[in-house]
Formats: sequence, structure tokens, C-alpha cells
Amino acid sequence: MLRKLICIWLFIALTLSSAQAEVILLRNGHQVKGNILINNSEVVIVQKSDGTRHQYPKTEVIAIQEESTEEKMQEVITPTPQKNIAIRFAVSGGTAYIPHREWGATMDAHLMIGTQQLLQQPIFLGGSIGYRGVFDNNNNYSWIPLQLVLQYPLILQQSARHAPLLGTSFGYSFATNKQWGGGLSAGIHIGWQYRISDRSSFSLALTAQWQQTHIDIIETIYDTDYTNHIEANILGLGLQVGIQF
Repeated sequence: MLRKLICIWLFIALTLSSAQAEVILLRNGHQVKGNILINNSEVVIVQKSDGTRHQYPKTEVIAIQEESTEEKMQEVITPTPQKNIAIRFAVSGGTAYIPHREWGATMDAHLMIGTQQLLQQPIFLGGSIGYRGVFDNNNNYSWIPLQLVLQYPLILQQSARHAPLLGTSFGYSFATNKQWGGGLSAGIHIGWQYRISDRSSFSLALTAQWQQTHIDIIETIYDTDYTNHIEANILGLGLQVGIQF
């Protein structure tokens, strides 16, 4: 009889211990069950029943409850939908190669709006409108670029605040002066991103911008000056500073 009571008591204890495993409710609506190994202001590390360990940024955790209260938690706590829309602003400056005029200076400013979660990854995809100026000793060129922008931080760990950054853009730029005309434009930037919060970040990158346009070239033939309107591809190289919120 005593042996049976001991077995029943062990069965109840094991059942209660398994029922007290933690349930983590994430901001995206997913739930994770397991034993919490680390829980601090930065990260929560959970060991699941199969022995695997997973870590989640604390900013993505809404609540932690005992598994036995899971149904009650689902009724009381409604996950806050994560806003996927983000706004980015970036400025860059540097030098530009102008065909037949050699080198000048360049400056860019872009305002972007789009999604910050593409394919469940922290990838920014959106549209951009901005200003691009190229200047040399004799001429100033400027455009209004409309572009599609893709930016991907190569996050190695979910809790990492620093990450390498890779981005690209493509579109069409409208010239502010009909004398040199608009054209296709594209760019790429490679750098580093610092995550300020779950929605905002700061980035610093090297950038290369290509701009298609027309420029006026003055040629002298038999002491007479002639102006040729020729197609040119301007290449700008510089440093870009960006912020996302």
C-alpha cells in the first residue's frame, strides 16, 4: 500500500513539474514553451523539451507565464500587432566623376517609406524620393530621384545590436533643368547598422551612385566653339549616414 502511495505521489509531482514549464508569448503572436535559462533586460534564453536552446530579444517578449495558465493568458493578453511600416532618411556626400569634365562633388538626400519586415526578416523594402546634386567648377547638375530601395542588415544573432549592412537602389531621376535631362539611376551601399530599439536604427555606409544624364560639351573647331549635347554616366562615391524609425 505504501509503495503504491509513493508511486502516485511521484506521478503527481512529475505532472505538476511539467505543467509549471514557462510559456513565452512573443510580440508576433507565437508562443514558446520550455524552461527559462536566462532572463535579463536584453535577452530571454529558453530550453525546449527536446533539449534545444533558443534566445529572443527582450523587446520581442510580451509576457512570461506558467504553462498551466496558458489558456487564461491567451484570453487576457492580446498581442500588440507589430507595425511593419518604417521611415528611413539618409544623406550622403562625396566626390563624383563627370565624363569630359573629370571630377566634381556630389550630395544626396533621400526619404524612404516601406516595410521593415520582408519575408519575416528585418529587411527594408520601400520607395524613395530625394535630391541629388553634382557640382564642378563651371556647372551644377541636380535631379529628383524616384527609386525602389532594398536594405538588409546581416544579423548574426537576434539579440545583436550591431550588424553588417548591405543595400541597393534603382529608379529614375528627373532633372531640375531640361538642358541636361533625366535618366536611370542606381546605387549600392555597404556599411554597418546599430539597432537603437526594436523599430529604430542608425547606419553608416560607403555608397556608390550611378546617374544617367546628358551634358553639354564645348568643342572648338577652327576657332569656332560648338556645343555638343552628349549622353554621360556620372559616378558618385561617398559616405552615407542613415536613420530608421
